[in-house]
Amino acid sequence: MATATRPLVTVVVGSTRPIRVGDQITQALAPVIAEEADARVEVVDLRDLDLPLLDEPRMPALGDYAHDHTKDWARTIEASDAVVIVSPQYNGGYPAGLKNAIDFLYAEWKERPVLIVTYGGHGGGMSGAQLRHVLEFIGAAVLPENVEITLKPEFYDADWRLVDAQAAVAEALPALREAAGLLGERAREDERVSA
Repeated sequence: MATATRPLVTVVVGSTRPIRVGDQITQALAPVIAEEADARVEVVDLRDLDLPLLDEPRMPALGDYAHDHTKDWARTIEASDAVVIVSPQYNGGYPAGLKNAIDFLYAEWKERPVLIVTYGGHGGGMSGAQLRHVLEFIGAAVLPENVEITLKPEFYDADWRLVDAQAAVAEALPALREAAGLLGERAREDERVSA
């Protein structure tokens, strides 16, 4: 439960690969989200969260979680007034680790404002469409427009990391600013934010 007038936005790094750029993209986007949403921002990296494959004995919809890792993850999302999911596009979809993390919970997603940000060689639109379908199905309040970041080959160094994350996300910043502003409004409208 948020305790300040500024909402808490949790930004989820959706890739868990050993070599990835999602962490760099998230770090470049987080200050913009904080400013435009007028929010406190907390970054949660699924790689650090290290959830196993869904191992809860009962359906998440029952909310009767058996494992501490699930309870911790549930508390993280429950404490959030809004969520931004930053996801790559792998083979036309989003990563299995991200789907696994979403599936661990149920009620925590209900009516929670969510912004989807995708990235890839073509912006990650197919990944975003799949994420939208799943999140809407479980009742999240997904913002109307996804933000897509197109990563050009020249943005990468020899180790497949971004040379300059700020430059890589620059073209998407106008769309991100608009979406983050709306996300902040939705988070403040939500009754979870205390006055």
